[in-house]
Amino acid sequence: MRRLVVVLAVIVLAAACSSEEPELVGIRASIDPAVGDQRFLFGVNEISGARRGSPAERVKVTATSLDSVDSSFEVDAEFVWMVPGAFGLYKAAIPFDVPGQWEIDWTISTGETTQPFLVLVAEEPTTVAIGEAAPRSSTPTLADTALEDLTTDYPVNEAFYDLSLDEALENGMKTVAVFATPAYCTSAACGPMMQQIKELQGAQEGVNWVHVEVYRGFNDPGFAPDVSHLAPAVVDYRLQSEPWIFVMDEQGIVIARIEGVLGEGELEALLAS
Repeated sequence: MRRLVVVLAVIVLAAACSSEEPELVGIRASIDPAVGDQRFLFGVNEISGARRGSPAERVKVTATSLDSVDSSFEVDAEFVWMVPGAFGLYKAAIPFDVPGQWEIDWTISTGETTQPFLVLVAEEPTTVAIGEAAPRSSTPTLADTALEDLTTDYPVNEAFYDLSLDEALENGMKTVAVFATPAYCTSAACGPMMQQIKELQGAQEGVNWVHVEVYRGFNDPGFAPDVSHLAPAVVDYRLQSEPWIFVMDEQGIVIARIEGVLGEGELEALLAS
């Protein structure tokens, strides 16, 4: 699995607009940008590599297609903690309307100079898309697997392992499926996201909650968090990073995909809609 925040190195634009070296650079964090309304994530770093960003440092984004002069969007970006109080990412709702190369230009409220970066937007996402029927993956439960072999999360909420994902998608209720591996997460975001989800679970009635551990066999001798140990459901959902949340409606259709970080109130609003 690839590290979420540093999936790609910063893309330096050829023929920079100014000879002045930028003070801050943007780093794409979204793994799978595609045509459509996208929940686009990016990080902000100083030239030294130090991470930047906080709720006090407000960011505005201009996304412009390099293949279609008519496609350009200006949006505000929201800062979301990845590890609370330590570091996070900026989240922007960008309606990419054509595939191809897009330039992401941005400004920050501190007034520091910034460097734009490029994003390749695909025609279709690699991961399971909104509007697609969610794969009916069979996942282990407490009925067939010991708790210590189900999850690397701690403390554990056993309610996340009562139903297999395929059972949840067939019982006529909305389903929240969380793909995360707190012990082996390359982005450091899995544990904090699981904590957020566990706090929400008890307050939401009529919703299935399923945690899918990214790797299987993690208690086996010689285990390594590699492709050969990916859980079958991770393969079914075509995931290339972690963590992810998928929200399905009562018919098992994907209505939301949340990658990397979970904003305050974001999931509650989806479940209420």
